[in-house]
Amino acid sequence: MQEKLLKEIVVDVAGENAEMIVDLLHKKKNVNEFLIAKKLDLTINQTRNILYKLGDVGLVSFIRKKDSKKGGWYTYFWTLNSGKAIDLLKEKVLEKLDKFEKDIDSRKKERFYYNPNVGIEYSEDQALESDFIDPETGTVLELKDNSESVQNLEEEVKVLKEMLEKVEVQFEEIHKKEEQSKQRKIKLEAKLKAEEREKRRKKLAKIRAKEKGKKEKGKKGKVKKKVKGKGKKKVKKKVKSKGKKKVKKKTVKKTVKKTVKKTVKKGKSSKKRR
Repeated sequence: MQEKLLKEIVVDVAGENAEMIVDLLHKKKNVNEFLIAKKLDLTINQTRNILYKLGDVGLVSFIRKKDSKKGGWYTYFWTLNSGKAIDLLKEKVLEKLDKFEKDIDSRKKERFYYNPNVGIEYSEDQALESDFIDPETGTVLELKDNSESVQNLEEEVKVLKEMLEKVEVQFEEIHKKEEQSKQRKIKLEAKLKAEEREKRRKKLAKIRAKEKGKKEKGKKGKVKKKVKGKGKKKVKKKVKSKGKKKVKKKTVKKTVKKTVKKTVKKGKSSKKRR
């Protein structure tokens, strides 16, 4: 029943040629598109068109691999998307249930007429419009016993309800797995990002440590040079300053005495000459 409904869904989406795809992909993974085309007796382009239509509604997904034997062309491998298939299957079951339950309700309340030779069925309003004559054959219409139809519909409803329970269980399981897979993916991405951040942090710390080491070495070198330079200058200044003061005092005294003597002598000699 489940596969039958899946086939109905596939046919609704991609046409009658797509019905057999359910048999080929159901409970399988990554089926080669050339195998699908061979089984469907279609060209690869026709097969891809069908698969693309199913892919547009999320019923199938694919991976592709480059085939070196075929000149580097890509080959596609297709998988029936279980989660989406279950979603659509659930919608289809609910849709059929709603229809059958409405049919049961109408057959219990209303009367229907039919042509026993052909099996064509008419509502009471339709039968009245044609004076209870089958417009197709001219045969008189007969009142139909709805009890059998109601019984058949109730059996269909029972089967669909049982199926819906199974589908809902599968629905929950698939979505639980998808959620777990999603959470694992999120955690993995977060872990990778954290590791990447940690690598960048360590790398940056190393770079900063190197720069700091270079700066400290540079500072130490400058301090040593300054200390050496200051020592030499101090020694020179002290020596020069002491020497200069002593020399000045001596030279001043000597020059004064000599000049005085010389001037006196010159004066006396000039007087004598006169």
